[in-house]
Amino acid sequence: MELTVVLAGIPVRLSLRSPAYAACFQPFRTEADPVAAVRVPEDALKEAAPHYEAGTTPEQVEYLELGPRVCDALLPYGRILFHGAAIVWRGRAWIFTANSGTGKTTQYMLWKLCFGSEIKILNGDKPLLEFREGGILVHPSPWRGKEGLGSLDAAPLGGIILLEQSEENRMHRMLPAEAAGPLLTQLLFTRKNADDVRAACALEERLLAQVPVWLLQNRGDAASAALCRDTLMEAQT
Repeated sequence: MELTVVLAGIPVRLSLRSPAYAACFQPFRTEADPVAAVRVPEDALKEAAPHYEAGTTPEQVEYLELGPRVCDALLPYGRILFHGAAIVWRGRAWIFTANSGTGKTTQYMLWKLCFGSEIKILNGDKPLLEFREGGILVHPSPWRGKEGLGSLDAAPLGGIILLEQSEENRMHRMLPAEAAGPLLTQLLFTRKNADDVRAACALEERLLAQVPVWLLQNRGDAASAALCRDTLMEAQT
């Protein structure tokens, strides 16, 4: 099946072999003329399948593999898919990022438990970043993670928190050179085209020049969420 979705303001035509995950894209559907068409070739599906955990269906693989290919199509428009859980707090988006299974959703849940009235979820796994002259806007995407957490809201990016598991809770602001490597791995494009790599690196340079990045080494407890919130509040005063 084919459907056109608008992602971070850009209409894209998607081709799906199965309607199994069509509902994930439904809130983003549009009648606008697409600027690009995206699909996952059969050989790419077969190549990708072994890299997913046992039990992942072909439909799930296609749904997940569409993300980086959509990102490739959006790069010329100053948009990029970012691996992280984005919340809205004090009018801005804040993204918790880390490798899968390192605690992004846990940190959101802790914030929700401790400061529920202050925050709301924007996207639980893969928000879209739009680079504008006046800053960076964080958009929702159809890729919300296993928990399906997300909304249709957008917000200006306030900062990024890189998570590491640790026996102690510590947090400090990272230098751009320190953050560049870890953040590059969280940019979700296919890396199959040299021009795309250059475009993504250029966007990352803009990201590091405009947005603060912190490292939160944490135990995954309420105290880590309190430390994070207090540190961010202090940085804004």
